Amino acid sequence: MAGAGRARGEQSVSGFLVKSVAADGAKSEIFVEAADDYEAAAKVRALGLTPLSTHAGQARRKKRAPRGAHKAAARIVRELGALTGAGLTIEQALSSLARYASTPLIENITSGLHDDVRAGTSLADAFSARPEIFPPPFAQIAEAGESAGALPAALSDLADWQESRAAFESEIKGALLYPLILMVLALVAVGGLMVFVVPRFEQVFDDLGAAPPAFAATVFAIARGLTRAAPFILLAIIGISALSGLWLRRPTAKRQAYAAAHKLPGLGALMRTMLAARFCRVLAVLLQNGLSAVPAFRLASASLTDAFAKQRLEEALTEVRRGASLPAQIAQAEILPPLAVEIIRIGEQTGELGKATERLAKLYEDRLERGARTALRLAEPALIGFVGLIVGVIIVSILLALVSVNDIGF
Repeated sequence: MAGAGRARGEQSVSGFLVKSVAADGAKSEIFVEAADDYEAAAKVRALGLTPLSTHAGQARRKKRAPRGAHKAAARIVRELGALTGAGLTIEQALSSLARYASTPLIENITSGLHDDVRAGTSLADAFSARPEIFPPPFAQIAEAGESAGALPAALSDLADWQESRAAFESEIKGALLYPLILMVLALVAVGGLMVFVVPRFEQVFDDLGAAPPAFAATVFAIARGLTRAAPFILLAIIGISALSGLWLRRPTAKRQAYAAAHKLPGLGALMRTMLAARFCRVLAVLLQNGLSAVPAFRLASASLTDAFAKQRLEEALTEVRRGASLPAQIAQAEILPPLAVEIIRIGEQTGELGKATERLAKLYEDRLERGARTALRLAEPALIGFVGLIVGVIIVSILLALVSVNDIGF
C-alpha cells in the first residue's frame, strides 16, 4: 500500500479513498479519515467490508448537473426499463436510446452510459460515475435490479418515484416563488425607507434644533444604526459565507452539521420524517425487486444524502452483519421516527417487510406534502402581515414627525 514505508507515529490524520467489496459482491468507494492506509483499511473492515485498495485523497466534489439533467435522467430510466422489458440487453437498449434521442443532452448521457456498459461496466456503476445526473438512489436501485434479475421492474419503479418526487418539488418551488419575491421586494422597500427617507426627516429636526416625538426618535435611531452598520453587516455576511464554505470542505464537516441539525427542536423531527420517507421508499423498491433485507438495507442507506444518518445506519448494518436484529439496530441508530421502527419490526416478523416499508414511505410522503402545503398557505399571509406592520410603523413615525414639525413651525 501507499504508506507502507512511513512511520505511523509521524503522520497526521488525513483522508483516504478505499475501494472495497461487500459480502454480496457489491463494490464501493469509501472516504475515511485515518493516520495511514493501514488504519483506513481497518476502519473499512469494521464496517463489514473487504478493502481492495487504498490511496490518499479527498472526497470527490460533486459536479454541477447540466440544465434539465434530472428530467432527462428520469426519462432515460423510464425508456431503458421499457426497452429491457421488451427483451433488449442493456447495451442494445442504450444504443437505441442514443440513436433516437430527442435532445442533445439525452444523446450525450446515453452515449456515455453505452460506452461504459460496452466496456464491461455494470449499469449501476455507470450511474455511480455520473452522480450529478443520476444521484442516489439511481445506482442503488439499478444494482438491486441487476442482482435480482428484475432490472426492468426496478427501473420502472425508480422512474415512477423520481417523477412523482420531481412533480412535488416543482409544485413546492412554484408555491415558494411568490413569497420569496414578496420578501425581496419588502426588504428593498424597508431598507430604502430606513436608509434614504427616514434620515431626511431626522435632519429636519436637527436643523430646527427640536426634539422629535419619542416614537419617531426610536425609528430614527434604528435607521441611523442600520445605515452605519450596513457595511459591517455586509462584510460579516461575506466572511461567514466564506468561512462556512471552507469548513464544509472538510470531510467530517457535513456530518457534524447534520448531527447538529438533528438535535434542533422541530428541525430534527422534520429531518427524521424526510429520512423515513426516502429511506423507506428506496428500501421498498429494493425489497420488492427481489433483494434480501441486509443488501437492501445497505443500498438504501447508501442512497441517503444526510451524512450523519448515513454513518449511523452503516454502523447499524455492521452489527446486523454480526447477527444483530435489523429493527433493533435501526432503533438504536435513532435516525427514523419510532413509528417507522415499529412497522419495520412488524414487517420483518410477518415476512412482509417490502409491503410494510412501502406503506411507511407513502405515509411519510403524504405527511410531508400536507405539511409543506399547509406551511406555504400560512407563510404567505404571515409574511404580508409582518412586512405591512414594519412599513406601517415607519410611515406612522414619519407622519408623527411631520405633525410635530408643523406644530413647531406655527
